[in-house]
Amino acid sequence: MANDTTLYFGYGSNLDRNDWINWCKKKGHDPDGMDEVEIAYLHGYEMKFHYYSNGREGGAADVVKGGTDSKIPGVLFNLSPNALKVMDKKEGHPNYYKRTQVTVRTSNGEEISALTYTVVQDKIRNHFVKPTDEYVSIIRKGLESRGLSTTMLEFALGAEKGI
Repeated sequence: MANDTTLYFGYGSNLDRNDWINWCKKKGHDPDGMDEVEIAYLHGYEMKFHYYSNGREGGAADVVKGGTDSKIPGVLFNLSPNALKVMDKKEGHPNYYKRTQVTVRTSNGEEISALTYTVVQDKIRNHFVKPTDEYVSIIRKGLESRGLSTTMLEFALGAEKGI
């Protein structure tokens, strides 16, 4: 079964299972087929809020190449073929977010190639785009429920203040 699945690195709101289920139900999609594998980190990337999401009515998270010491905590998921199609729709692939191959590191240091989504160039704004409190809460809940650090989230939110 693993052969027909896609390894996906989720960050931001996609760490919250209820957000995924609620989005799928609202849009008439089956939420099954997104199975959590393990915690992983995307090294050399930073989180940014430089994209306005109509669906979220505010800024939405993106990951961009950053300093060598930076890392984004997240989760590796196996996506079934159907779940991958649904995730493409949720992320607005290829018009808003695009599929991007990245190398993530598991908690035990193993490097694994996975798919993630990054904002397409022409949707990026050259300034901080404030996310809603509800959206930030969804991200924070997904991180904290797994004991993951919220430091990169707080750092990204600090961009509004020029920190």
